[in-house]
Formats: sequence, C-alpha cells, structure tokens
Amino acid sequence: MKGFLVVDRLNDIHFIETDKEFARHINEQAKELGLITDDDADIYTVDPNIVMQQFSPLFMSQWFMIDHAKNPCSSIICENDFLFVFRNFEDYLIVAINGDNSESEDFLTRKTLVFIRLIGFTMGPVSEEIGKPQFTSKMERWSFLRHLLSTWTYLAKHEQSFLVEAVEKLHMNQVVSEQCVEILQAAVNKFQEAGEKYTQHALLLVNSKLLSLYSNRNAPELQSSDILCIILLVRCLFPTYDKLEDLFAQSYRDTSKGPLRYEARSPATVPVRQLQRERYESAVEGFTTGDETENDEYFSARENKYQDDNSSSPLEGISPVDRSSDSNGGKTPYPEVSENYVTPTTSPTTLHAMNITTQKSQDLKKTLDLFKSVNSIKGERSVRSRSHTLGEVEEQLGKKATQMTAGRGRSSSLCDDLRKESHLCSERSSSDVRLNKEELEEDGLFPDTEEDRDCVKQAVFLSTSICKFSPYQIHCRRIFPGIILVVLTEMPKLSQAPRLVQLLQLLKDLINGHKDTIGRIQGQIIYDAINSQLSKVLFSLRKAKNPLDKICTEIRKKWESDDVHGGILAYLEQNSRAEISQSLERSLKYLYNRLTEVFLFLYLSPRPLTPQITTALTSATELFIRHLGDYKNYLIVKAQRNFTMTTYIEDFPGLVHFIYVNRRTNQIMAPSLNITQEDVHTPHDATQLLKEKIWSMTSWIQKKLHEGHVTITAREGDYHFSYFLWFENSSGVPEVIQKPYRADCTAPPPGILTGNFYKYLTHKCFPNTVINNIHCIELFMMHVGLANAQFIANHCRELAARLYETSGEMVGNIGLFGT
Repeated sequence: MKGFLVVDRLNDIHFIETDKEFARHINEQAKELGLITDDDADIYTVDPNIVMQQFSPLFMSQWFMIDHAKNPCSSIICENDFLFVFRNFEDYLIVAINGDNSESEDFLTRKTLVFIRLIGFTMGPVSEEIGKPQFTSKMERWSFLRHLLSTWTYLAKHEQSFLVEAVEKLHMNQVVSEQCVEILQAAVNKFQEAGEKYTQHALLLVNSKLLSLYSNRNAPELQSSDILCIILLVRCLFPTYDKLEDLFAQSYRDTSKGPLRYEARSPATVPVRQLQRERYESAVEGFTTGDETENDEYFSARENKYQDDNSSSPLEGISPVDRSSDSNGGKTPYPEVSENYVTPTTSPTTLHAMNITTQKSQDLKKTLDLFKSVNSIKGERSVRSRSHTLGEVEEQLGKKATQMTAGRGRSSSLCDDLRKESHLCSERSSSDVRLNKEELEEDGLFPDTEEDRDCVKQAVFLSTSICKFSPYQIHCRRIFPGIILVVLTEMPKLSQAPRLVQLLQLLKDLINGHKDTIGRIQGQIIYDAINSQLSKVLFSLRKAKNPLDKICTEIRKKWESDDVHGGILAYLEQNSRAEISQSLERSLKYLYNRLTEVFLFLYLSPRPLTPQITTALTSATELFIRHLGDYKNYLIVKAQRNFTMTTYIEDFPGLVHFIYVNRRTNQIMAPSLNITQEDVHTPHDATQLLKEKIWSMTSWIQKKLHEGHVTITAREGDYHFSYFLWFENSSGVPEVIQKPYRADCTAPPPGILTGNFYKYLTHKCFPNTVINNIHCIELFMMHVGLANAQFIANHCRELAARLYETSGEMVGNIGLFGT
C-alpha cells in the first residue's frame, strides 16, 4: 500500500502515484465521507481532487511549520501504521506514503531525494514541468515520472550497484575492451559527421552494468552519479526481465538449408555457440561443464527411463529420430528441447517460413502448441533441466565441413546472420515485454512500462564543472535486447545554460525573501550581477525567431522599467527580515516565468531524430554486430555473473558475501546474487533469504554510517556482518583521520545520487587537505556466525589487497590493521 504525492502551497496535486491497494483505501474512505457517490466507479483509480480533500489538513499544517515554525516534521506514523515522509523542495511538498510496512522510513526518505535528483536530471532547474508541462500533456509527463520512479524502486531492491549507489563495470578481457572503445569512438565520429559537432560521450550498457565508456579529449568528466541516472533512464526506456537461466531457453531454427540462423527472444534466450561438445546445465543444477561420457550416460539413461516406464515424454510431439540424430543421421546424446520448457519472461514466437520437410514442420507445430498451452496457465513457472537443441549439435558438427568449403568466407555470412538477428530481436522485443507485463506487475518484480522503441532521443541535464544543469541530448539505440548504445551530445546554446540557471536561482531567492542565500551586502552589486548575466543571455538570443524573439523583448522591457530597477535596489538595502512588496514580487515572478520559457524553448522543446542521426546509430549498431556479435552470449552472462574472483569462498573460509566500493571512482565489486535455484521465490529459497539479509543489514549499516560510525560489526541470526571504511591517498596508502567526524543532520544520506556523502565525509575528516588527494574505500562483509572479530579483520586486510590487484590499480601496502 504505497503512495507518492507532490503538492504546492495551495494543496494542488502536481504529481501522484499510487498502487491499487492505496487507491482502494482512499476511495473507500471517500465513500464513507460522502465524497464519492458513484458505486460503479473504479476503486483502483484515485482522483487527485479526492486526495487533496482528504489530506489538506495534513498538508496545511506541514506548510505552516515550514513557513512559520521553521521546524517541519520529517515523518509521521499514524495509529493505523501508515507512514508519511515529507520533503520540502522549492515551492513543493513531496510526500511518500506506505501503509503495509514494506518500505522503511529511511527508504522513503531516499525515495523522495532520488525523485528530486531525477527531476533535475530530466527537467533541469524548471521544476514547474512536473505538473504543468509545456510541450506534452500532464498525463504523459506523469506516466514518464511514474515509470522512472518505479524503475529506481525496482533497481534499488534488486541491484547491488543501486543499493550502495556505485557503478558496476563489466570486467572484460583486453580484446573485447579495445573493440568496445573503438566502436564507441567510431560512433562519436559518425555523430560528428552527421552534424552533431559537440558529441562528447558514448557508452555501452548491458542491463544495469557499464560495459565501456568513451569520452572526447576535451569533454567534461562524466560523473558517476550521472552514469547511474543514465543507466536508470535506459532501463526505464528499454526494460529487461531476464535471468541467467533463460540463456538455456532455445528457439527453433531452420537447419535444413543455407547457413544456420537463430532467433533471440530476449538478451538471455540466445543459443550458445559450442566450440566443443560441452554440457551446459541450467541454474537448477549449477552452471558447469562436463565431458562427453557423462553426457552420453545421462541422456541415454533418461531415454531408457521413458522407454521402460512407457511414460509420455514432454517431447512426444517430436520423433526420436529428430531428437537424437544429427543432420548426417548419426546419433547424438543431445535432445532437441528441454523438459517442461517454459520461459517465464518470453513467449514462443511464430515460426518463420522454412523450407523443411512436412514431417518436421508437423512435429514443430505440435511442440509449439504444447508450449502455448503450458504458457497460457497464469503464474505457472517450471524449472528447466539440462537442454541442448538439435540445431546447436548440427552447427557444431557441421563447423569443420563449412570451414573446409567456405574457408574465411564463413565470417561474413555469420555477420550477415547476426545483423538479421539484431533486427529480429528489435522487432520482437516489444511483444515479449508486453507478454508478461501484467504478471510481473502483480508479483512486484518490475514496474509498468511504456511500449519501448529501438531508438530514443531524450533531453538530460548533467552535472559538470561549469554548470549544475548542463543540457545534453542522449541518444539510445538498442543493439540487442539488454545491450544498449548511448551517445551524449551537447545542446546548442549550452554556453547560456550557466547564466540562465544562475538568473533563475537569484530571482527565486529574491521572490522567496532569501536574501541571505545570495551572499551579497550591497544592493547595487547584486543588481549589476543580474543585469550583466541577463544582458549576455539576451545578446546571444538577438537573432532568435518567434516565440523566443518576442519573449526576449518582453524581458528586456520589464527589466529596464523603473519599478523593477528602483524596487530591487530598495529591497536589497533593507535588512534580512524585510518583506518584499507586492508590486516587486509580481514583476520578479513575471521575469522568472519568462526566463523559464526561454530555458524551456532552448533545451526542452521536442527535437525529433533526424535521418542523419538515425543512420549514424544504425552504422554504430552494425559495427558492434560485426565485431562483437559473437560475444553477445558472453556479455549477457557477464552482466549477471560479473565477478571474476570465483574462489573467494575457498580462499576466505567463512566468508559468505562481500561488497567492495572504491569511492574514488565510485565503482563496486561484489559477487552476484541473482542465480537462484527456482524461478518462484518460496520460503525455502536460500538465495532470496540471503539477499534479504544483505539488503536489510546494508541499510542498517548505512544508517549507522550517517550517524558517524565508520567501523561496524554485528551478529544477526546465523551471520556476522562487518563494515569498514578507511581513507587512502592517491598512492593507495591508508591515511589517519585528522578530525573525527560528528553526525550532521544536514549531510546527504550515504551514496552519490542524492549528494556525494563521501566527499562530504572526506572534507569533514580532512579539513586541511586537498579533497581530491584523499578518497575512501568501503568494504562490507558477511561471515558465518562463528567468525570472530580478529578473523574478520584479517580477512578485511587480505581481501582488500586481493581486490586491489583485481581492479588493476596501483597497490600500496595495506596497513589498515597493522602488519
């Protein structure tokens, strides 16, 4: 039972998001109060006017405490266990509500702060776009914000990178890394040739992980918090629901004529290219490989079992010859499909026209009908056992013959097949997403999302050294489902953004009576500063056409009027408690609204994708397919099993899990937790229970860190949790804290999305040191309950040294706990 509201001082609703239970609760109370008389009304759809009437007393009391008492409530717990968390943002009051104890106060507080961050990322300083959008309808704006906020909620509850707010980069070999950088550099060059001269950054993302990043030589640094926002936006625009075990869900393909081609329904449902006759097991039995003898014994035993028991095999629609023979008629131990073949996140697709025999087409049709009948049962999710397809075996057995006849020509045909496959993936991904959308929403696994597209262009505002809201255009192109190309280009007139942002902030401070925040004493100096910035903006827009030309003329006329000039000087020379006159307030609001319109027309007006940009994106996509198409399966597996130090359980006895974060680069290293033994989370799902433990304890540790504790150990049930934070210089040598950190309620929560807490902490602990020379390291560990403190401390020192080596950075002597 969750709700999220944004209201102004008049209690008008500027944004609302509720789930079905909260909407039903509001409507039931409204009926009791006589606010709703229609019994046929949809109880799961809430009217913003009804919400305003029911919560007006609460909102008005909160505004009174903000304006007069200067001590507003941060949260309220009602008698019915409803939790309200408040956050004042400019002229808005943000309220996060939870009524089923599924979200804590700390989580709701972070949710409100992340919402503010996302507003700045997508709308810049123009927060009025929340409820009164200029170039789109209010419902479209609300729908976009709902998807964005619910996507963050999902990632914060499922991704370790968003749990600690750090970027997780895929650890690739040198060949793949170099190819990725070359592809991104080529994409930037193609954009510049297409007319986007100020293309600065390009990224490759695989689900929620960063594969590669390329920036121009003179480009401003791309902040880690902006990268997380980009990942969040891309996941919202191109949602994926896949798990590693879906990699073994194969689709049928034609193996009778021509080169082999395959179809992928999701980033995980792609066939595995077999260079040897390997055995791949599903996640139920472990991701391992075995030798050929074990495969023969395993599958022959299963075939004998079906024959002896006279039981119907799940593959009874396929003849034994087709399931156990290769293209040359030889026997192979691999069956065509797996038992109880159900893909929870995708649907069996319609077979394309194939020149195959009548018998095989009938067999495939029977099997496809079987799949549809099984998949039609709502909520049914079966476990897949070991599986191989006949096409894969034929591909492996026919490899030598193809190489003998075609030689190196096979590479070009493979690239053509992959290129065709990428278009097929793009065409079918939308239907795959829509298939299980309702089911995933009911389970709370992923938010409702719009119908996604292959190419998306969106205005975003990055935090750079020259401006807090630097306007950029983000171009996203789906290469394969889950693998996204992102290109960032500077907007025209970007040089005017710092001036406009400063002007809007100064005028807003004057309107709200915050003269002390301006930091000036003499009124004439303040006036000259505003006049200088405004003159530069108007001069740069002197050649603008309507409606900008008309708006600039009105701004210049109003600013040069006597009432504004004299009123501002008289007001600034008064003391800080003096109230602004109504006439001056109206004039300043008029200027603020007109400058807001200028900002909107310059940076938020719709700009459709041009054919040149679309061609550049397509060329970069084809380049990726040509050079890295064979690595697609590898990238998808790495996105879910990224950690390379797989022997940490043997090297560190008693260590169950850890999270290592380097706050100099804000990158995370941690073992994966998304490899489960069952598709459905049951009370006996050990991985899910472990995940819940880690999430709850990490949230508790972050709360203690905010209170000033940098070394924490605690026992919880059968586990011993520990947390260590230490500081290092640029050489990797630990530094002794100069001044103890004392808890500060004004500090942002631990993380980087809502404010860089770790830079704040470093500045407080090292007030006399250049902040860029000192950075902090975080290490969260989870041991079995029998581990003592000394044992854990030794593991911390050894594990930190090992992870330094893995990250490839300069390693100093780790002397955190002495020698």
